[in-house]
Amino acid sequence: MNEAHLAACEVRVDALLSAGRFQEAVGDAVALVEEHPYHENVHAQLMRALYASGRRAAALEVYQSLRRRMSDDLGITPSPTTRSLHHAMLQDRPAQRYLSAAGAVRCPCPAPPSAAP
Repeated sequence: MNEAHLAACEVRVDALLSAGRFQEAVGDAVALVEEHPYHENVHAQLMRALYASGRRAAALEVYQSLRRRMSDDLGITPSPTTRSLHHAMLQDRPAQRYLSAAGAVRCPCPAPPSAAP
């Protein structure tokens, strides 16, 4: 999957989360995590989708799996943003920003061309 396609898939998951379509977001995010096991943002999206759909334990396990993989394979830890998301979920009181697309950190995508002449 090329970077543009990955970015489009991430935007779709964010849109599903924003629309409250959490189960669909889970399905899309699971596929992205399987294809991109070291891509932190797709893991965070899956965490948010699982948590929002009432699957807190599964969301926390996604973080632990990511943390182990990053530590064992790369010698690094998740970003402060992802750690904060995990901590908020541990407290079972995440701020709304953690469940929305606005809580995600990603590379900006180019804006679509304007329809105006």
